[in-house]
Amino acid sequence: MKKPGFLITLLMLLTLTGCARLGGPTIIRDRFDYSVAVSESWKSQMLLNIVKIRYSDTPVFMDVTSVINLVGIQNTVSLAAGWSFPPNANTQAIGGTSTWGEKPTITYAPLTGEKFTRSLLTPITPYALLSMIQAGWPVRMLFTLCVKSINDMDNQSSAPGFSRKQDPEFKRLIGLLEETQKSGAVGTRIERKDKQDTAIVVFRRKKDRETAQRILETRQMLGLKPDREEFTVIYGAAPTQEGEIAILTRSIMDIIIELASQIDVPAEHASEGRTYATSSEIGEGEGQASPLLRVYIGREKPSDSFVAVHNRGYWFWIDDRDRKSKTVFTFLMILLSLAETGPAPQGPTVTVPIS
Repeated sequence: MKKPGFLITLLMLLTLTGCARLGGPTIIRDRFDYSVAVSESWKSQMLLNIVKIRYSDTPVFMDVTSVINLVGIQNTVSLAAGWSFPPNANTQAIGGTSTWGEKPTITYAPLTGEKFTRSLLTPITPYALLSMIQAGWPVRMLFTLCVKSINDMDNQSSAPGFSRKQDPEFKRLIGLLEETQKSGAVGTRIERKDKQDTAIVVFRRKKDRETAQRILETRQMLGLKPDREEFTVIYGAAPTQEGEIAILTRSIMDIIIELASQIDVPAEHASEGRTYATSSEIGEGEGQASPLLRVYIGREKPSDSFVAVHNRGYWFWIDDRDRKSKTVFTFLMILLSLAETGPAPQGPTVTVPIS
């Protein structure tokens, strides 16, 4: 009679061990798996919307607002015994089952209404732009991607309806700012005026001769007096008074349209009028401007891609070895996160059953 008791004890221990292995270890697994899944879906959604914008299709942005995963084990134990005469006809039986399962509950919220306008259509503030420069983001990438003009000097644009060539002065100014950023001779300070954050550009007094010469040329191009060390940055095409630097920034949607205009598309789609052909000024040839984001196309799914989506019978992807395009794409997604201003929207109420 000791043997059945031992088996029952063993079965109970195995059951308790299974329960103990759920708790903590599932956090490591689920947090990593869901983090990767949300990240990959976010990248795919962004690239797909860039492609859809190129085809004048409707972009849809869907946020994952919550992920709830219920994990549990259901155990059953059965025990049976029987006696009959003579004694050698006695029978005993013990058994059990254990069922493991998980029930994920994922909620989505489309980006619409006020949130859509706030996140995608509102221009990036000069304050946010300079804060990113101060944090170490390269000024060339930031200004090329996010700025339409500085003190009435126009950046290049290949987007339909906004196409323009880059002013030579703008190109030179970006080069000067890039070298000045590397030298650490320029900084920013944030001041709060009339309940708004105002960005102040500060040129350091302590600098070498070459840096001083670059700063002097920068001042001359921006129409700034050489005896001032601090300048207010405002949003606009041109300054309204002396001592201001006017930066006309793009919105997230402006940037997406700009990037969409530079990606490759099948030649037959352009000839059939499904989309427009990429400008001949964009490319890697002599006299052409290098695309900010290189997206490849093909009939077969790529084997080594950073992100890939299927649309209109073709695969569109960013090569995992294209560091420049990956940086621009990731920066665009960070910009979308930074564009979330104002009070947080009320999320959906999710009721989770106990059993």
